[in-house]
Amino acid sequence: MHLPGLAVRVGCAWEKMETTVGTSLWNDWWNAELYDQYVREYPIYRRLNHHLVELSEPATARRVLDLACGSGATARACLARLSGEATLVGVDASAVMVEVARARVRDPRAHFEVVPAAALPEVVSGPFDRAVCNAAFWHFAAPGEVLAHLGRLLEPGALLVFNVPAERVIGEPSEPHPFQAALARAIELRTDRVFFSVPTLLDPALLDAWLDEAGFELLPTLRLVCTPRQAELIELMKIPAMIASLAPELSPEARQEVVELAGRRSEPYETVVVPWIYFRARRRGG
Repeated sequence: MHLPGLAVRVGCAWEKMETTVGTSLWNDWWNAELYDQYVREYPIYRRLNHHLVELSEPATARRVLDLACGSGATARACLARLSGEATLVGVDASAVMVEVARARVRDPRAHFEVVPAAALPEVVSGPFDRAVCNAAFWHFAAPGEVLAHLGRLLEPGALLVFNVPAERVIGEPSEPHPFQAALARAIELRTDRVFFSVPTLLDPALLDAWLDEAGFELLPTLRLVCTPRQAELIELMKIPAMIASLAPELSPEARQEVVELAGRRSEPYETVVVPWIYFRARRRGG
């Protein structure tokens, strides 16, 4: 999960850095605990989860797949709205995050598995009638392949719901906020690299083609505008795995100094606009 508005990258090296740095650090207990504390204390991801669950029509769900479940925040949001007979399976590539989810989510209706999204069929068996993915879909190295797996795991008529920051979606307007600019400048000062504000983009037309090939019909998208205080975004970037993906060549101490510098140059109580796009798709045949 990345902070919206901070998807800066260095040329075409972004995806490689995101994969090699992020995967190892998210398997660190300190990062997992800090992240879990963050999502419980700050409201932005609670709102994202609430909207995601509502769009998944939880009242009629029987078996839910929580893709890239992290420390279990989305699972908790789902379970609060599911019937007593419904069940949930959470999957994540990080064994440490899954262990935190197992510790935090004690509901007997849920269980969690360690499995990368690209290897879903090797561990998880269908059918599911819902699949949700909060703030993670754009991280998948091969999203078309992941959607193909979901097409085999979801039954006819099943709903798939996921969200993506608007800045990562082609054709969706999104303005940078002050902390984003301050952090990019602070990293430039420490690395002598020029940062670009254009993130890896998701093409809705390509997504539609992937979904169609996987047996889904793309439904109308929805736009949710969050207005967090910048302090909330600053605190998120203090999680080591978050800032490491932006400045992998810096030491952990230097990364935290960069965040502190950018925070001092930003107004923590200023609210900023962070739009998200919610994608919904229905498995054909229902």
